[in-house]
Amino acid sequence: MNKTIVTHISVDLDAISSVWLIKRYLPGWPDAELKFVPAGTTLDGMSPDANPDIIHVDTGLGQFDHHQTEDRNLCAAKLVLNYLYKNHHIQDKDHDALERVIKYVILDDNFGDVNLPDPDSDVYDFALHRIIDGFKRTLKNDVERCELVFKMLDASLQLFILKIRAEKELTKGYSFTSKYGKSLALDSENESVIKLALKKGFEFVLLHYPNDNTYRIKTLPSKKYDLTPLYEEIIKQDSKATWFLHISKNMLLNGSSKRPDSVPSSLPLKTVIEIIKNLT
Repeated sequence: MNKTIVTHISVDLDAISSVWLIKRYLPGWPDAELKFVPAGTTLDGMSPDANPDIIHVDTGLGQFDHHQTEDRNLCAAKLVLNYLYKNHHIQDKDHDALERVIKYVILDDNFGDVNLPDPDSDVYDFALHRIIDGFKRTLKNDVERCELVFKMLDASLQLFILKIRAEKELTKGYSFTSKYGKSLALDSENESVIKLALKKGFEFVLLHYPNDNTYRIKTLPSKKYDLTPLYEEIIKQDSKATWFLHISKNMLLNGSSKRPDSVPSSLPLKTVIEIIKNLT
């Protein structure tokens, strides 16, 4: 029998995330058909958990519905995730990132966003749950909405995987003081570590890509951290490499996905660190 996932019409983040988890991680279910019913009901009035080839999520008061409880630390997607954990369907590399994704779903589904700092800020209207509200006005049906948000959830999962990796990499970096203030240098292929380091209190970050010996150098966004002197000194010692000083003067790049023709640096990381330390 073909597999079917049932959720409520006018899908929200919790419903879509629940379906996404099943399609992504439950063996035999990636091609399951989606069907939609009025909130709280089931397909054809059936018992929500009666047919093993039909899974109800976020509706019907079955094993993957949470509306029969007042627990504000729960949502349908969390119930699905717990089931996937219990049955060993989640790869270890995805575990921590999925926890963060679903933590956000719980926050949204229980109206926790009203307690966020500056909760009416426009920045939150770029968040996924608000984008879904916009899709309800621009996309024709729930299948179309689900399929588009599935891709966004895939991307969000990858971002959290990179963020968690960056958190670990920060502890392995070399911290020092330069003319730019609290500085960090590290080897990594994970560019997420740069912004995270700046958010964590560093004023200057030097990221070295060991695979091709290219560099990303960024500071906090302020005229106080003008990288022009560093740029001028580096090109004296590395004239054949492609170094680009951004117009903001807060970003100095050697190599970029936007410039595949860039010439990598000839300088080892220790030398670049010494150049930075010797700036006055």
